[in-house]
Amino acid sequence: MPIKPDRCVGFSLLELLLAAALGLLIVGTASRALLGEQRWSSLLGERLLQRQWLQRANSLIASDLRRGVAIAGPGSCPLRGREPVLQILHGDGSSTTYSVGPAPSPIWRGWVLMRCGQAFGLDGQVNAAAKPQNRVVLDGLDPQPEPWQGCALPEADALAGSEGLPLAVCHEPTTQLLQWQLRLRLGKQRLQGGGSALLNG
Repeated sequence: MPIKPDRCVGFSLLELLLAAALGLLIVGTASRALLGEQRWSSLLGERLLQRQWLQRANSLIASDLRRGVAIAGPGSCPLRGREPVLQILHGDGSSTTYSVGPAPSPIWRGWVLMRCGQAFGLDGQVNAAAKPQNRVVLDGLDPQPEPWQGCALPEADALAGSEGLPLAVCHEPTTQLLQWQLRLRLGKQRLQGGGSALLNG
């Protein structure tokens, strides 16, 4: 009696198509998850970098205030449409002005914080012989922040009506103490930070 060969067992065309579709679905889901993770990591990295720049700007403002003896009137810095918020008079007769407004060139994003004052030397100290320079300190300011109502100084007044500006500053004349808040926008996210410092005068 002849022996019949075993039937070959394989997948039907329908089973192969279903397996391919399932594989594509899994690969697509994994790809979307990886891309989402990458976007989130990029946003987190940018947020951390922006927070570092915010802390540096706050340290610079505090340093200029500690060298200051009084709050000055309008200076001679070219503002080009920006709003002067904080103008500090120093003991040597020089002054430092912080202003906010549109960026001076397209390389910056949106509004900026600018400092007009004596430059720093290689040693990190203010170079008293240097001419005043107008430089961007911080980029990405929020052009339409909520009005700042967080000044904790009981007898303070807001400088230059700055409550609704991305740099809001209040000054208490009796103690010569100043407090400020910087507000930034990163996409739909908002960052803020500030500090306080006492004038040296």
